[in-house]
Amino acid sequence: MGLSKAIIAIKGNYLDRLEKVTDILNYMEDGNIFEELSQTAKFDNGWTILLDEEMVFATEDDLLLELSDELETEIFSFVVQSTSATYFFSNFKDGESRVFFAQDGEIVIDIGDKLKEEKGLNINEKVSIDDILRISKIIGIDFAE
Repeated sequence: MGLSKAIIAIKGNYLDRLEKVTDILNYMEDGNIFEELSQTAKFDNGWTILLDEEMVFATEDDLLLELSDELETEIFSFVVQSTSATYFFSNFKDGESRVFFAQDGEIVIDIGDKLKEEKGLNINEKVSIDDILRISKIIGIDFAE
């Protein structure tokens, strides 16, 4: 069975500001989603980790950029769906964006300057789950957990 997971990681502890975070990400459309997010959100290794059960919000670049600007902090998001060979990550910091999305061996989106964390990895059409997991590990996010 493959790995299917999406997370949003916010640099710093924002557990006490989840209502503001979810409002920006439009989670407030359904109170149950806010409740669910509150139950799964955690602070680990300097990052507030939000599990995106629907695998939707982690790819909302415009909302994540807005959230980064509003909170004045760095945000990473990751999506891995290994059975469909879908690999995605994004980074937002100081108004700058890096977004990479590949599916079935084809690059769908590749914008922004490469991150230092990408050095030595296959961030191209040959990207794999291992590459995404390595990026997350390098920045201190335990994506595989």
